[in-house]
Amino acid sequence: MAALLMVGCTVQKPIVKEAIRPNLLESEITLADSVSMRSWQEIFKEEPLQALISEALASNADVRTMQLNVEQAAIQMRVAKLSYLPSFALSPTATVVKANGTPVSTSYEIPLTMSWELNLGGQVEAQKAATKYQWMNTQEQLNYTRLQLIASVANTYYTLIMLDEQLRLSEQSVQLQRETLKTITEMKEVGMMNELAVNQAETELQATIASVSDLRLQREKTERALNLLLGRTPQSVQHSSYADVKGIDMDADSPVSLEALAMRPDVRSAEYQLRASFSNTKVARSQFYPSLKLTASGSWTNNIGEIVNPAKLLLNLIGGLTQPLFQMGQIKAGFEIAKSQQEQAQIAFEQALLQAGSEVANALLECHTAQQKLQVREAQVESSRKAMENSRELMLFSSSVTYLEVLTAQSSWLNAQLLQTADWLELQQGKINLYKALCR
Repeated sequence: MAALLMVGCTVQKPIVKEAIRPNLLESEITLADSVSMRSWQEIFKEEPLQALISEALASNADVRTMQLNVEQAAIQMRVAKLSYLPSFALSPTATVVKANGTPVSTSYEIPLTMSWELNLGGQVEAQKAATKYQWMNTQEQLNYTRLQLIASVANTYYTLIMLDEQLRLSEQSVQLQRETLKTITEMKEVGMMNELAVNQAETELQATIASVSDLRLQREKTERALNLLLGRTPQSVQHSSYADVKGIDMDADSPVSLEALAMRPDVRSAEYQLRASFSNTKVARSQFYPSLKLTASGSWTNNIGEIVNPAKLLLNLIGGLTQPLFQMGQIKAGFEIAKSQQEQAQIAFEQALLQAGSEVANALLECHTAQQKLQVREAQVESSRKAMENSRELMLFSSSVTYLEVLTAQSSWLNAQLLQTADWLELQQGKINLYKALCR
């Protein structure tokens, strides 16, 4: 007890400078952060898409694996909470002895031992905090996995809709080019066109038919990828048409605050990993301090030097204080490694914040650029459509337009429509990236 009092006077709690600014990670959510608190059902209002996301969250392999990681971390945290308690062991024994000419003698003992070790540098408390932050870290990793899955399902869903529309437009163009080829062939028969015009029209038609095959292949791959995200065998995926699909409810003009970035699952995961590294450093520092070990044992026996009855109760209590002096440099090396890992966690946390800001900026830029392109593309589609219609009429009723101009106008109109659908998908992807960058 005297040694314990002397050591207790000299032991001080290790002081670790917090690298996390309270005004950054512990401030209240402002109105500018309201977007980060919205559920995915409020953002993705497409009913078929909502059904697919719900199925993916329940069946996806990555999410299920992360859920098991959270359960394992929760078990470790429960074990750490019991570290303050002593350990008990019960090991009953019995002995039967029979010698020549003597009666059978029986002895038994039911020992109960207790061991309680306390590190005076706060090791138990630090380990408990470390496991708590590791559990919180796995929770945020699960949230991040779900967030990525929702974004992947939405991205694949809208890609599938775009490919369906491009396939429809290409098949429509094939039909139009067939009519043009028929017209040019008929004009050749009456001497108004030559064989070169027919060959050129056939070339354009075959090129469009080949592009239709490529689009069908891409659509099939996209649908398979979506089924893989859902954790099911390949099958048809129900989805809306391009004309009826609902957009994503994300406003690219809303203000974004620093607190919103700090609420991201990946940033919070890096934060909890940093806090866990603080606690691990305290654990490593505590190895320099002495530890107090109490061992108690009690047994119920009928054998105390000789066979006697009734049974007797034996008690024993031992206390010891251990101060590490030289451990071949292992304690110091462990402490230095823990400090280095803490610095690594600090770097990872700062990088996570920088990455979050960069992703938000990129997503906002993608949304604004896609919106501008869609406005210009609409005018391009309309003008190319008029050019295609006028060229066909002039080819039929006037000799002022050649067949090449007609084929070029048809190709330009198809390309403009395909680019318009691609711009539409780019806008949806920008909003999905904004959702990933801001929501939790």
